[in-house]
Amino acid sequence: MKFQLLGPVTVRCGAESLPLGPGKQRALLVALLLDRGHVVPMERLLEVLWDGEPPNSAVSNIRTYASRLRGTIIDGWRRPRVHGRTPGYLIEVDDDELDTAVFANLAGAGHAALADGKADRAATYFRDALDLWHGAAGEDVPRSRYLDRRLSALDEQRLVVVEEWINARQQTHGDADLIADLRQLTESHPLRERLWGHLVLALYRVGDVGAALTAFQRARTVLIEDLGVEPGPDLVQLHQAVLARDPALGGPVAHPRALRRPAGAPRPVVTIWTPRELPVTAPTLIGRDREVASVVATVASRCGEGAVPAGKPSEMRTGMRAGMPAGVPAGMPTVVAIHGPSGAGASAVAIRAATELIPVFPDGQLYADLRTAGAAQVLGWFLRALGTPAGQVPSDVEEAAARFRSASADRRLLVLLDNATDEAQVRPLLSATSGSAAIVTSARKLAALDATAHVEVAPLGDDDAIRLLATISGTGIRSASNPSLQTLVELCGGLPLALRIVAARLASAPDVPLDRIAAELVTERHRFRALSCGDLRISYRPAA
Repeated sequence: MKFQLLGPVTVRCGAESLPLGPGKQRALLVALLLDRGHVVPMERLLEVLWDGEPPNSAVSNIRTYASRLRGTIIDGWRRPRVHGRTPGYLIEVDDDELDTAVFANLAGAGHAALADGKADRAATYFRDALDLWHGAAGEDVPRSRYLDRRLSALDEQRLVVVEEWINARQQTHGDADLIADLRQLTESHPLRERLWGHLVLALYRVGDVGAALTAFQRARTVLIEDLGVEPGPDLVQLHQAVLARDPALGGPVAHPRALRRPAGAPRPVVTIWTPRELPVTAPTLIGRDREVASVVATVASRCGEGAVPAGKPSEMRTGMRAGMPAGVPAGMPTVVAIHGPSGAGASAVAIRAATELIPVFPDGQLYADLRTAGAAQVLGWFLRALGTPAGQVPSDVEEAAARFRSASADRRLLVLLDNATDEAQVRPLLSATSGSAAIVTSARKLAALDATAHVEVAPLGDDDAIRLLATISGTGIRSASNPSLQTLVELCGGLPLALRIVAARLASAPDVPLDRIAAELVTERHRFRALSCGDLRISYRPAA
């Protein structure tokens, strides 16, 4: 049998393509294939199919989908591949039957060949790996947030292999044949500096110096306009070499950044991978200045207070160690644990603080939402983001954690671990060196975690809650004496997420009276509708 995720989802038994049913049934199959050989719990499947807001019939629906798949996906020996196992379902698939596994093995072989100096062989492996793709990963399956994260990770791996294939081809002087592909790739993925570097080098090597310099300027313009940053040191170094017509650019190189140096010249310090994975910070964050300042000051005082951006409160610059237990050794890793009830905004505080701390951590920022992934999966993301080839990521959690500590040992990294359940979930994901830091969010205080500081995010007071409602809704509501407004604030429990949802509803339907929304919050059967707007929703039920 052959199972394909790298494009439209298909299952073949011999020459026959098996019918896989409607979208949610196919999404269930994708979730099982992504964790083949392991039981995917029912709770995870509910998240996959309904983004955590399942209908009353959800479990029954999943059982029906699984039963249909079990009756359809039967191999040549009449063995079903889908099985029910407490607390969920699993699918049995061998490595050579699943295209993602074949892809990872070929990519790993390519990386190994490249490391051995066999560029021709590496290029063949990478090309064979890329030939397995027939579109975006799982492109015909409806993507929940969970599936989007997992399938997007596969798409990212594809781009990494594309870059390595180009790298190998350039080592064998295939520059002229690559230029058309590189122009298309930089147009499709304009923020990937490595692709721009390959294009600049290829153009220079075919004698088109003007086009090489123009390509660099185009890359710089895109990065400034879209991200507000200058090109990284690798691309700048390549640009300078082109301007100087450095003879090292004419011969085969391991990568555009790896220029030959005169004997005895100091080796440049180059960060091979610089992950920038933080989510976009909330544009409006009201009533959280103290919490954000506490997190920023604690991390900056231990990891480089001088890098805190100008204009921040003075306590950030003087190394205030808010909430820091006495006697924390200076050489220990920095871990700030933020806790607060669901919807209180602990994640928003963490993301805002992490964004302000970006200058302190030049080697990158890593992010993981622990609601949808276990330690093994997160470590795989982190290691690949730091440059470990997909085929070389250990499957054992302890081995992967040790590899992550080694990969992060000489880097100044910020790791944001969002929505942790307990301390055991967090510990394997922490760096062991003092130059890096982790910010962890959770609903309850992770008291057993060896944290540098604990920061509580409590519900907003009435004044901040009203200000948040007014700012986001744009309706000009201000007076706390308005009975309906006061009722809304009380029913939202001071939770920013609930307040944002109500404000978004007010903004989208300004003619709806406040007392109608307040009445929906009071009425149990209408509360879910009142606390839903677009993709925003909250399961918290404030007391009436």
